[in-house]
Amino acid sequence: MPVTITVRSPCFGELSFTDNNLFDALSAYRRALEQNHYFILCNGARKDAYPSQMALQMGGGRKVYLLHSGKSAKRQDLVDIFGSATIDQVCSVAEQRAAYEAWVQSLV
Repeated sequence: MPVTITVRSPCFGELSFTDNNLFDALSAYRRALEQNHYFILCNGARKDAYPSQMALQMGGGRKVYLLHSGKSAKRQDLVDIFGSATIDQVCSVAEQRAAYEAWVQSLV
């Protein structure tokens, strides 16, 4: 079932993003902000965070795993995508995807 994230801000007005889950809708919002060099300070934008297929399908993309190179993700690594993060923890959507792919390779 599609979900929509709607955000209102003085800089951008009202923006809405609809996708199959919250993580993908948040990623669409992040890509729009990245065009103006803005980043969201939340767990869903962290370089070391990414959802599993199960988190996307069963949890609607509300949770992501904090990933550690060479180690499988565990239940205790799950965090809410809207939890706060610091500027040094976040990155672009493309960088996040690349970091996830590097983590997958670290498990081989």
